[in-house]
Amino acid sequence: MDIFGDSEEEDNNPFSGTNHLYASGIAAVKDGEDDFISKGLLNDEPPLGSDTVNQRNIKNGDQEDDNQDSEISAKEGEEQGLPISHEEQVQQQGEEEREEKLGTNISDTTTQYEPYVSLTMSMANNVNHNTSLEADKEIHVIEAGEYRDPWGKRAIGYSIKYQSQEVVRRYSEFDTLRQALIRLLPTVVIPPIPSKHPLIKYFLSPLSAENDSKIIEKRKRMFSSFLNNCIKVPEIKDHIVFKKFLDPEYTWKNVLSSPPIVILPVNNLLAPPLNPTKPSPLHLLLPGPVSISRLDSSAHSGTYLQVETQFAHLEAFFKKSKGVYQPLHRIIRQHRSHFHNLSSVFAELGAYYNAFSLEDNVIANARSILQIKSLSNGIEKIGHGFDVNYVSSEVLVDNLLSLFEEPLGEILQFLDDAERILQFRKLKQMQYQIIEHTISKRETRIRNLQEAQTQLKRLENVLQKNAQESPTIAEAVKRIENSMHEEVTPQRQISMDQPNSQLLERNPQGHDQANDKGRTSSSSIFTGMPHSKLRRTRKTSSVELEPHQLTETERQDEIQKIRKELEKLEECFKLVSRDIEEVNESSLDSLQRLTRHIDDKWDFMLKNFTKSIINWLSECLKAWKNARSIVNAIES
Repeated sequence: MDIFGDSEEEDNNPFSGTNHLYASGIAAVKDGEDDFISKGLLNDEPPLGSDTVNQRNIKNGDQEDDNQDSEISAKEGEEQGLPISHEEQVQQQGEEEREEKLGTNISDTTTQYEPYVSLTMSMANNVNHNTSLEADKEIHVIEAGEYRDPWGKRAIGYSIKYQSQEVVRRYSEFDTLRQALIRLLPTVVIPPIPSKHPLIKYFLSPLSAENDSKIIEKRKRMFSSFLNNCIKVPEIKDHIVFKKFLDPEYTWKNVLSSPPIVILPVNNLLAPPLNPTKPSPLHLLLPGPVSISRLDSSAHSGTYLQVETQFAHLEAFFKKSKGVYQPLHRIIRQHRSHFHNLSSVFAELGAYYNAFSLEDNVIANARSILQIKSLSNGIEKIGHGFDVNYVSSEVLVDNLLSLFEEPLGEILQFLDDAERILQFRKLKQMQYQIIEHTISKRETRIRNLQEAQTQLKRLENVLQKNAQESPTIAEAVKRIENSMHEEVTPQRQISMDQPNSQLLERNPQGHDQANDKGRTSSSSIFTGMPHSKLRRTRKTSSVELEPHQLTETERQDEIQKIRKELEKLEECFKLVSRDIEEVNESSLDSLQRLTRHIDDKWDFMLKNFTKSIINWLSECLKAWKNARSIVNAIES
């Protein structure tokens, strides 16, 4: 009696669903059978190495054991001169599957082991390490279904097999992997994953393995394509985060909460493009533009003309391709729907003709039975022809989805990610131009301050020289210098904020001569305001003032401050120039790899879909030829 028959909880049997001796439970094993003791060992059977045992083991293996890993293990044992019995193969297989289930989080969380800590399959003793290179290069999503994660939650899990290891990952884990790769590799095109289940549809009808098998099968195909596209990209394949995703010994939740993901910067522009987890202090000083609206495409951005031309051609190619593929993808989706409707019509016609062929037998009599039987066979063959059309059309619809519509949608997602790469490069160029413009602006400010200082000193020398020759000018200069050291009352401050008309009225001659010769170097002479008040009122706005409106001390302070800024700006400029070179090299390599991938994908799509069309036509033609031969043989 199965006491767990009505239970909705998961079975804790680690051998469930396998060919193991205990797959149906311990109670189902007959008396005398033991997984760890050979079947005849207690019954005085011949030794393990005898020919009789070997022959019986081989025979049992041919009849009962279809597991590929057991066959490989037996072959390895025979090559080494060590006969392996069927029971030992089953034992090894059971141990592997027990370890694998514990490692891939499929087992119940109430077990005594940690569900994500186990020996990997590569560490097992009976793993065949001589597998072909082609098999190791491919990643397969072998199955999908409901499973329970280490925290007791049920979800749809996708079992991934790569290099003799299996690991179960959820859709959300695939999504977070891709988002992490985008932040870790901002200059690399990241392969796409299937789109998310609509949120409203998810609340109304949650995704289940029984009711949404088509969606799950589609995700299996696209996840397999995503992973295989990732291992074709060296930057992704060799990245530690991607390796941990394929390793059953790591839980993804722990990976997301550990380096390098947790130390990623908020903005990739403020970090090295090829290694964003190790930013230098200067990267934190860089500007972080969010738009390229002010990008001057004609200005120099630290890139050679040849490289700019290559990027321009790639951008034009991607834009043109996207404009062609989007309507094509929509048309293919419509054609698939039309073919599906057509196959439904074929199925209906086949059912009608088959039913009609049976009705003729009802009205048959002894004299016309041969003629009616021949007629019924002809009608039945016509119905069979429609049935073949229906089945072949359904196969064609599935091939149209998996060989044309899905790959084309994948290409469109690739093109969207290529736009992200180009956008990041333009933002980096914008960063370069901002720093270059800032350096130019600060250098211009220093030149203006120095020129103003030189001019004012020359004017001061001229005034002092004239003051020695003219007592009036000397008296005016002396009076102004004395007024700068007097205590300023509130009323006098207000009057001194205005133009020094009273001063000029008292010294009209001095004013005329001063206008003829120029102005003095002291800014208080031209504003009627002492130095102390200037420092207080213009401390925050000295950069916005004209150089001649500043005092000599303020000009010197500003020059020193700008020179320190320029030192940092020059270092930042060198850093951004180096970053742009790295971005150009990495982005160009990734985008060119994408163009080759698109060409190869189209070659694969057209060849395989052409084969599907030919097979569809061949099957339909064969069925209708048979129907015509039967119809032509009907006796008139």
